[in-house]
Amino acid sequence: SAFPRERIAVETRASFRRHLFETWRAETQQTREQGFMFVEDREVRSDQAMIFIYDPPQYVAMWMKNTLLPLDMLFVDQRGCVVTIKQNAKPGSLAQIVSRVPVVLVVELKAGTVAAQGMAVGDRVLRLDGDRLPAGSPAACATGP
Repeated sequence: SAFPRERIAVETRASFRRHLFETWRAETQQTREQGFMFVEDREVRSDQAMIFIYDPPQYVAMWMKNTLLPLDMLFVDQRGCVVTIKQNAKPGSLAQIVSRVPVVLVVELKAGTVAAQGMAVGDRVLRLDGDRLPAGSPAACATGP
């Protein structure tokens, strides 16, 4: 595909594990609009993902139009913290899936990944190919006492 490639890690607080993903990067209006449209479930491995880049941080609304595979979505703020999660977004749905707060990154994963890996709000996403998000640990994302 015409998408640049990049590696990311999702660090989970629940298991203290780092889950690695090979991603396609959607950073232009055209690639963000295309995303995973018309890609079939069998074409995506469980360790692959799509990342959508937003600079500056902004409120984001996603949808599943022309998307053939169910997806989990992680919405990530400028600290690299997961602030909103949508699990099992339905293929073809025109319902808006919103970030709720300004984000710099949306990570789309095969449906079931969030549950299988114990991912949660407050986990951290690291872009491994370059220093694009602040360094730190999931503790930096703690939302409460």
